[in-house]
Amino acid sequence: MKKNKLTKEQTKKIWFLYEWNMVITEYIEYLESEFDIDWREDFEEPRMTKSDLKGWQMAYNDSFEMVQGLLPDQYKTLDKILKDKFGEGLFEADKKHVKRINKIVEKGKIKTEVQYYLLREYFERIWDMIEYKNTAGKIEKMLYVFENKIKK
Repeated sequence: MKKNKLTKEQTKKIWFLYEWNMVITEYIEYLESEFDIDWREDFEEPRMTKSDLKGWQMAYNDSFEMVQGLLPDQYKTLDKILKDKFGEGLFEADKKHVKRINKIVEKGKIKTEVQYYLLREYFERIWDMIEYKNTAGKIEKMLYVFENKIKK
């Protein structure tokens, strides 16, 4: 298999990530229509490369950060839109998101840039929450190690 050739599963994953992000983007644009923002112009159709897969995974992670600022009713509405289209919504996806984060934290080491950004964004969400003090401390150390490894 060629180095940059994707499996059927990876191709399917890219299309899912692309469509998921487009739905969220369109909903946010709808909410902010008075600002006349068109973020969809920033999204090109996937090129189906391994780096494209990483990029769409990062966009997927970023979308979680973006929706955290929604009002509860807006969050529920978007959740329903996603459930209707994909069979799962934000609540189910967030559980998977956190499960993935917990696996990385359990291993105690960040291996990829995607993992780094995933943990960094999660850390920014939980760092000042008492109930996540231990997890936040572990993540902070892991981020520090990864950042210093990159600088060398």
